[in-house]
Amino acid sequence: MFLMFLGRDPNSESVSPYEAFGLVLNDMVSEGLIEEAKLDAMNMPRYAATPDEVIDMIESEGSFTLQKLEAINNFWDGGFNKDNGNHDPSMSADFIAKHGRATTEPMLKAEFGEGVIDEIFVRCRKMLAMKLEQEMPEFTMLILFMTKK
Repeated sequence: MFLMFLGRDPNSESVSPYEAFGLVLNDMVSEGLIEEAKLDAMNMPRYAATPDEVIDMIESEGSFTLQKLEAINNFWDGGFNKDNGNHDPSMSADFIAKHGRATTEPMLKAEFGEGVIDEIFVRCRKMLAMKLEQEMPEFTMLILFMTKK
């Protein structure tokens, strides 16, 4: 079995673009655009395991033998601007915000209604662009190859 999913580098601070979404939602509550009770009721669990945690889970479950595990760090936007020396925070923020929208929009619509969705992602894009002007954060992708015992 081959698996690939988001992980976490235990040697670096865990940073996620989804933190920007949380900050934006909090700002919109303080401005009265989103009801605080709806935000409090919302749950978007996301956990990125370290390689050691994944190894422990596989070993404790016992059905598979881990053949190979690699942790690969990459930039939030895939590095498509950073690698060629043309880092454009605005373009990267747009890419990241669109990815976030693709993965969260149905849940956010169900919770807050369609009327605020565009505003959420416009604000997220702006917040991400500001962050990306200061630094180019990375995420960790875990790639596993396992065989059934």
